[in-house]
Amino acid sequence: MATLRKIGNKYYVRMRLPGGKEKTIPTGTGNQREAERKLKIVQDNLFLLKAGLKTEAELEEIGLQDAKDRFIKDRKLNGLRQTTIDSYELSLKNLVSVNSPSMPVSSLTKKHVKKMVEKLKEDKLKDSTINIRIRSVNAFTKWLLTEGYILESLSLPVIRVDDPLPKFLTPDELDLLYAHKMNPKMRSTFKVFEGLGLRLSELQHSTLDGNFVIIPAEYSKSRRDRLIPISEELKMHYKIAMKQPYKSHSITRAFRRYADDVDPPIKKTLHSMRHTYALRMLQQTKDIVTVKELLGHADIKTTMIYTKFPPEYIAEMLEVDSVKSVDGIVGQA
Repeated sequence: MATLRKIGNKYYVRMRLPGGKEKTIPTGTGNQREAERKLKIVQDNLFLLKAGLKTEAELEEIGLQDAKDRFIKDRKLNGLRQTTIDSYELSLKNLVSVNSPSMPVSSLTKKHVKKMVEKLKEDKLKDSTINIRIRSVNAFTKWLLTEGYILESLSLPVIRVDDPLPKFLTPDELDLLYAHKMNPKMRSTFKVFEGLGLRLSELQHSTLDGNFVIIPAEYSKSRRDRLIPISEELKMHYKIAMKQPYKSHSITRAFRRYADDVDPPIKKTLHSMRHTYALRMLQQTKDIVTVKELLGHADIKTTMIYTKFPPEYIAEMLEVDSVKSVDGIVGQA
């Protein structure tokens, strides 16, 4: 049984669990109609409890840290990629640290989430980074709402940021980079990222199969195996790079060191090689769907950003000619 009770100018839902145990949940509102809507949510959860479709533990009062741990466990069971799980872990660690691990999750409000955002701004994090944390916390609060731990949506809008064009590496910049006297294995590693358009974490999980490099579904954002054509010359670099491959942080540090040590310094990142690959493939294939498959984007809207570059500009800047197709492109299976 669940009923409404008004304390001060706010409504609370008082519910009686099997065995006589009582629980009070704040609705966060003084509006009777809104409070009644939230009462209905609680009543539905009680119905599920009595029907054996929910456990009493799922209706108990839990702290923010416990709720975070349950959410992470649920996301792992749903097969999310480890990088996504890591992002959730970091973002929710921020949320817990600025509030309290033992704070009843039912009392969580937008004020508590905004407190996290304010702290991240104080720490001088980039808006784009803060937006990643906001999206992760929004996923968490959406899960809390679905599971009945809270009674209203706490989603925050992301911060509006400029939408710059992708940064790619020109042939001159690549020549300057490769002119360095570097470890042959690191040189081959850079060549592979340039020639295959891989994400940083994908190289160590990839395999060579004939004339294709395969990125397994569990390491691809599209959740499908990705097949990328590889030339004979690039196969040599791939085999060198994959013999006890460098860890991701070693690759990015090396790139930054070499990029900074040229005149003028290259103010771009290793990920710019992926953008370079994308633009080359767009210019060569004239097919945005093919480029989407090669990059492993889950949504073609992500790939469409490359169409903002005029073809003539790409051809001039990357010194690449147009061809009708790229032989052997299979994309994803």
